[in-house]
Amino acid sequence: MTPRRTEFADFALDLLDFMEEKLREAQRDETSRVGAVNESAGAVPLLRDRLCENELAQTQFMLVFDTELYEPHATERWRDLARMPRADFEAEVEAFLKPGGTFAALRAIVGAA
Repeated sequence: MTPRRTEFADFALDLLDFMEEKLREAQRDETSRVGAVNESAGAVPLLRDRLCENELAQTQFMLVFDTELYEPHATERWRDLARMPRADFEAEVEAFLKPGGTFAALRAIVGAA
């Protein structure tokens, strides 16, 4: 295993911040939606790799974010998100980003780790 330079919680929170930033960019600018969603999805393998270090957090992430995080569904889920009709996209992203939403739950999991 490669030695880690960043603690799990800080790393995971930085990735979640990046993913949220990209999803907000996709909301603001329809022309960059596909690219911004793909950039957000690009953080998923890094997050998945680091979750292997903490089984409790990994299990909790699976309960909250499984389809977006683990194959065989993750790649298809992010691709579908990027290409769905605008109203559906807005609703999905809002569920991720709203206070008390998916990303808030993921941050709480990391904070407890």
